[in-house]
Amino acid sequence: TNSETYDAAPVSLSDVEAGDASPSNIVMSGAELESIPARILPEAVANVRIFYRVAPRHKLAIVRALQQHGDIVAMTGDGVNDATALKGADIGIAMGCKGTDVAKEAADVVLADDNFRTITYAIAEGKGIFFNIRCFLAFQLSTSFAALTMASIATMLGLPTPLNAMQILWINIIMDGPPAQSLGVEPVDDKILNAKPRKADDAIVTRALLLRAITSAALIVFLTLKVFANELDDDNVVSRRDTTMTFMMFVNCDLFNAYVCRSAERCFYELNPFSNPAFVWAVGGSVLGQLMVIYFAPLQEIFQTEALSLQDLMYIILLSSSILWLDVVRKKFFEATFVDGYPAKSQGADDRRRTAAKHRMRRNRSWFHFGRQSRRRRDLKSNSVLAL
Repeated sequence: TNSETYDAAPVSLSDVEAGDASPSNIVMSGAELESIPARILPEAVANVRIFYRVAPRHKLAIVRALQQHGDIVAMTGDGVNDATALKGADIGIAMGCKGTDVAKEAADVVLADDNFRTITYAIAEGKGIFFNIRCFLAFQLSTSFAALTMASIATMLGLPTPLNAMQILWINIIMDGPPAQSLGVEPVDDKILNAKPRKADDAIVTRALLLRAITSAALIVFLTLKVFANELDDDNVVSRRDTTMTFMMFVNCDLFNAYVCRSAERCFYELNPFSNPAFVWAVGGSVLGQLMVIYFAPLQEIFQTEALSLQDLMYIILLSSSILWLDVVRKKFFEATFVDGYPAKSQGADDRRRTAAKHRMRRNRSWFHFGRQSRRRRDLKSNSVLAL
């Protein structure tokens, strides 16, 4: 490896995460690989971390063996003779600077800077996107369940509609949109980034996610209908104040729910409120828009609302904040039911020392600022297979 190109520190066998493998079988030569019968090759190479003195045919055999073992295989290469392995891998990665045109054509991804660290950043970004999609879905499903259930219950009980058409449109388009989108750029927790790779067929919508969405929706419906029933006159005539209080309660529950959906396992008090600037701007804009709908006269006519007193606002905020405490109960006392599990990597002594040192460092939680990471953090090794 060219140190000027890759800026990499020397790698020793102690830096290779071997898992349960012993030092005798974490490396394998091309000759040893060729001597193994094809029927047992997938099991034989499962724990190998370094292959050396391999020919192009060996690289393709390694790819196919790992695929038969159930792994998702990424292969890097730059030469013409790497084209078959690049094509056969699930993700073929060609070198953009020194790679041949044949390798680039066969690959799925071209590494523009020829830097292997870029691959680890891309993997981290991919993990972040996947788990942020889950957070996004938890928020959207809970809001949709709540809106549909609330309308259904009101209809079955013969009550007037709690929200008018313009208010429902405002909730779906303005209130849900920006906060939900900002969940997609939430900085991902280190526990997720350090977890073992998930299976390719893992479902995005899990049982735990659905249970979180359903319980949040149930509480939102209960709180909103409670306020609506309390405000409703005995003659069941809906006034502007009735719909305004109900509208404000639903929106506040929605915003608190968006905050707890930022993480699938951490409680609201464990989250940094300012770690996701997009979320701060989205929620701030939603709050400002909601206040304009309540207090700005032209919008009052459009949405059929009226101004609320400070006492009304404090009552709504206090009641809707119970969403936060529901989330604490779920994540602290019923973790097995409501929290998605992430399989942790097995760690040796060296791995534990590096992890402890890593947690003592000041963390940059945003994967959009790679350049600010310290060199020591960048040099933390990922579980990889090297073919030399």
